[in-house]
Amino acid sequence: MKRGFTDLEDKRLVYRGNKILSDLFSKSVHSIRQISRNESEAKAVYRFLQNDRVSEKDIIENLIHNCRTACAGRFVVCIQDTTEINLSSHGKRINKDSFVGTTNAKGFQGLGFFIHPSLVLDAVTGTPYGYSDIKVWNRPLEFKSKHERQYGKLPIEEKESYKWIEVSKNTQASLRDVVEG
Repeated sequence: MKRGFTDLEDKRLVYRGNKILSDLFSKSVHSIRQISRNESEAKAVYRFLQNDRVSEKDIIENLIHNCRTACAGRFVVCIQDTTEINLSSHGKRINKDSFVGTTNAKGFQGLGFFIHPSLVLDAVTGTPYGYSDIKVWNRPLEFKSKHERQYGKLPIEEKESYKWIEVSKNTQASLRDVVEG
């Protein structure tokens, strides 16, 4: 089964996105420079990722669609964990904004964001089918300590740990009508 982008505003974006995915999977590397044969291919990847018509939400929705298709009619297990994308070594090239923020309570030090995906695996073979949900966030630039935020009094929905519940609920909603059990 072919996995890739199917739903973007423009067929050219679908084509470019699928070329990027194909290169990522076939070359088993994570760096744009490593998947690109030359400067123009690297620029094309950056242009795709910076295109206003390709949002983070679009990419996640396409990943979820691929996962739903791949695991239809199967018994699955979903596992979650959080990953910190630390971009501190790129601090001179990347500025904190609404997408790249702080990753720790000492906001002036951390640079990056967090990802909390739900990876779907075949319950029998362990074959990965994809992601049923992905939460991406960063901490506010004016990040306050737990004490300053009165963490103990906050509703669960306002706590960072809510990611576990949110991603579980989204996974259930996403896969409810396609998986066995």
